[in-house]
Amino acid sequence: MACTSQSALEYVKNARPHLVGELRSLSVILENLYQQGVLIDEEVSKIKAEKDDYDRTRAILDSVTRKGEDACYKFLRIIDQTRGRTLERPTNEASTEDKKFDLHHWISCFSFKEEAEAEQEYIKGPKPCCKYQEKLKSKAKTLSENFWRASKDLFAEDKKPALFYRAVSFDIQGKISPSKIKKIKNNKSKKLRPEKLRTYIPENKPEISPSDLLKTDKNILLVGKPGIGKTALSHEIWRLWSERKKELDYMFYFDMRELTNIPPIRSLEDLLFTACSEPDEGKDEVLQDIKSHSDHVTVILDGVTDLSTSVVKKLVEKDLLPDAKIIITCRPDDEEDLCLEDWLRVEVKGFSEETIKTYLSSVLGENHRKVLSNVELLTLCHVPMYALMVAASFPSENSLQPRTVTEIYINIVRFGLQMNGNKTRNKNLNQFIKNKKEEILSLAEAAFNATERKTVNLGELSCEDGCVLSFLTALVDKVALTETITLYAFLHYTMQEFFAALWLLKNPDKIREVFQQCLTEEKKHMKHLIPFMCRLLNEENPSFMSFLIPAEELKATSGWFFKEMIDILFSKDEDGELYVDILFLCQCLYESQSSEDCISFLDKLDFHLDLSGENLDPYSCCAVAYVVTQSKGRKISLNLQDVTVSELGMRQLFGCLQNVQWVYPLAQQLWTVVFLSEGLTEYMTLLHICGNQLYLPVLGEKQLFEKAVKVIQKSATKVNLCLQWTQRDLAYQSLCESLLQALPYIHYLGIDHHSSDEETRFLVNLFCAAAEREQQTGEKMLEMLASVCRYETFPFWDEYMGDDHVIYQNDFLLDLYSQMKDRETQSGLSLLPSLQSVFQSAPKVWTIKLSERKTSILLEVMKLQPEKKPVKLTDCSHGESEVRSFLQCLPFISQLRFHPQSSDVHEQTRFLVNLFCAAAEREQQTGEKMLEMLASVCRDELLPSGYADKHQSDFLLDLYSQMKDRETKSRLSLLPSLQSVFQSAAPKVWTIKLSERKTSILLEVMKLQPEKKPVKLTDCSHGESEVRSFLQCLPFISQLRYSHYNPPFCKNNILNILNLSILEARLIISILQFC
Repeated sequence: MACTSQSALEYVKNARPHLVGELRSLSVILENLYQQGVLIDEEVSKIKAEKDDYDRTRAILDSVTRKGEDACYKFLRIIDQTRGRTLERPTNEASTEDKKFDLHHWISCFSFKEEAEAEQEYIKGPKPCCKYQEKLKSKAKTLSENFWRASKDLFAEDKKPALFYRAVSFDIQGKISPSKIKKIKNNKSKKLRPEKLRTYIPENKPEISPSDLLKTDKNILLVGKPGIGKTALSHEIWRLWSERKKELDYMFYFDMRELTNIPPIRSLEDLLFTACSEPDEGKDEVLQDIKSHSDHVTVILDGVTDLSTSVVKKLVEKDLLPDAKIIITCRPDDEEDLCLEDWLRVEVKGFSEETIKTYLSSVLGENHRKVLSNVELLTLCHVPMYALMVAASFPSENSLQPRTVTEIYINIVRFGLQMNGNKTRNKNLNQFIKNKKEEILSLAEAAFNATERKTVNLGELSCEDGCVLSFLTALVDKVALTETITLYAFLHYTMQEFFAALWLLKNPDKIREVFQQCLTEEKKHMKHLIPFMCRLLNEENPSFMSFLIPAEELKATSGWFFKEMIDILFSKDEDGELYVDILFLCQCLYESQSSEDCISFLDKLDFHLDLSGENLDPYSCCAVAYVVTQSKGRKISLNLQDVTVSELGMRQLFGCLQNVQWVYPLAQQLWTVVFLSEGLTEYMTLLHICGNQLYLPVLGEKQLFEKAVKVIQKSATKVNLCLQWTQRDLAYQSLCESLLQALPYIHYLGIDHHSSDEETRFLVNLFCAAAEREQQTGEKMLEMLASVCRYETFPFWDEYMGDDHVIYQNDFLLDLYSQMKDRETQSGLSLLPSLQSVFQSAPKVWTIKLSERKTSILLEVMKLQPEKKPVKLTDCSHGESEVRSFLQCLPFISQLRFHPQSSDVHEQTRFLVNLFCAAAEREQQTGEKMLEMLASVCRDELLPSGYADKHQSDFLLDLYSQMKDRETKSRLSLLPSLQSVFQSAAPKVWTIKLSERKTSILLEVMKLQPEKKPVKLTDCSHGESEVRSFLQCLPFISQLRYSHYNPPFCKNNILNILNLSILEARLIISILQFC
């Protein structure tokens, strides 16, 4: 605030009347004048010899003015740098005329040379005092480092983070309403659980900082719940003071919980020098300086519960060090007993959500997202001590065992008991917990009762143990003029649920009742106790329950707990349908860490986990992955339809996929999740898992296709792309554009096997788009597109190609050709030439349903084949034009056969008869060897090898019979051309039902066989003429067998009817064999 142009000499002279008698700490001024070379030893000694400060001040002013401008400038600089000690504190008193000359304002108005300010250090006070200040600052730095080191030591060696103060939220708007607990309850009860829990997180109010609290001259009362950050804030204020280089001042920090461990404090000297730190020299001078300049003293009293120590009470009430600044931290229930008036009251509210994210990110790195996605853990972290334990309990990458959420709560409770039990050593903590057993169980009972009532208000507690009560916040409620009660609530509702679960395990008879309550609307909130119980029954480290409940009781409860939990929670809805909260039970089983119980659960679900529609946070994914990996002998069926998953969660799921059935539509579901969930980048991992195949759901969303293109382009090798339809009548423009962009990076293009002609229409559109782009840009788009379709099983991958897919593949290709031909006509684009290579590569066997296919299209496609291929008919068409058209395909067919699922034998034979007739007629007309050509493709397996001998026998006998009848009617020569068919396609054993067959037909067919063959009779004909006719077949039969259905009757019947001689009978019986 420099505002004068006077010289230093004039400035000092003009202010001399005000300086004489008003300057303080003359020894500091003299020492600095000496250090600056303004005064020599003799001059200093002479000034000190003056009788009083009045004369000493005059002597100092005389000396500097006599020495001129430079001495006066240095004198003014010394006053400026030491003004806090050498000038009297300004006051806001009385009227203007009574007001003293303001020396602080005066010195601030002088124009100093800026460049010289940092070049000279000034002595702020007497040397013993300065040395003592340095000692206090050194202690402040050391204890602050130790404070954060103690927190850092909670972490594993391989992941110790850099911990330091993180900003907490403050509220300086006055006292809390006595009825706040009730208000919280009423407001929360109307909200969903996540909304309720989020009310714990304070707003981020950057109204005040630790630096602001350090700068203010007001006494400060820091009020807050246990673990909320009061001590960390105190240490931060202390640390900031230790780094400040301004003037000689003092700051003392006292942990009031430790004052009981030192000798009795009877005086200010005991408090400052015994309880805190003693000066190395000039003890009396230092103490006198502290008393004389109490406005330069700050005292932090951390953890005040009362003012029973008389010296502390006098300090707070200003009987000692009246101008000192006092900072007190206390819990809300202790505030009223302190009776502090006109203090700056600051309520510490903990971490805001922004600070939680910053803190966890710095400590956990990428894993902090797992905490942020779990609303219970996220909101729990608003308490800094809990945030520390959440971070410290979190598993590192090389953890030997999984870390459950309940373990974090166990660590929080153990740490809380340790910190509030006079910092009990780790080795003594278990015994300490045993000693506090009754108090802990008393708190647990209150937690259960409040949870059952659906309130956070624990009411009044019988437990008065401060260590146990450290998990609570207490608020005083004035119920009458002269009466108050103290109400308690947990710092976080999930801590209440943890203690409630603890009490249930102590009272296992109530557990079954809680299981049933979970199924009701009114008490469904009780289910959140179950995961805690699951882990508390598991006595893995960190141990806790064994110190509170006998081990045999816990073992007995564990024996029935999980079976009944699973049985009861498999509930039925109002319609009698089974409803299972699979995700919740997975979380319970993850907490239990019991492989045996996981298998029981999976068995009850028939190893099918339906998670459709779920929002899977990383913890949920971790739980699901754990349950899935416990199934070693049987793979799990997993439904992930319409789920949302975070990136960390997806990584968890990837780790369990080796235990999952890799069947449709799981791959499509996984890709949908990856593409549509925000922030996921696990594309390459999934591409590797899927064997370099990308399953793209066709949803018409441009963003989806853009992501797919980026993934395809980033792949080191070309990708196989499978398109899957989930709805019809889609707009394909965006998809086509994206695919054309990605074509250079695609190896194969396929579609799923749940499709219709919609997929064909899409491919036609895609080829048209490629043709148009080729015309516009000159790029070889049609050739490039054809190349990704050029494989034998197009449009399916090899693993899909069952019989149904083979049929669909043929239909698809014929439809594709037909639609492509139509589109060529409509658009004028040249499309079919580029498809020739696609049709040449597929398939090995053409399977055709003639009743639904134009044989003209089949003919055109067959002409494109580089070689003859087999044709398998799934049904027959009897229309004359269709039969004649089919004949034109014969030059391109290597073999004709019927499909196992085709029409009955009569229909098949009828079709063949018509076909042979049409071939004979054409042969007569054109001279082409049509009958020979037709017969050649019917040789070998006209019926599939899987057909029984009976079916083949019936088929050939019917064929011969109908062909003979048609020969008679049409006078065409048909049967000679069939001889090779009957010889090559005949069964190994002729199976005949004589009651339905003319033996004359059998005789004619048997005569066509190149060798004798066995005959099996499935029944008998009892007519004498039929039996005698059958005897004519004997020369062509190598063995006669009978079915097991009544062979003795058949044999006797033949012999009796024929009345043969003994010699003849022996001859017949020699070829008979009964099977």
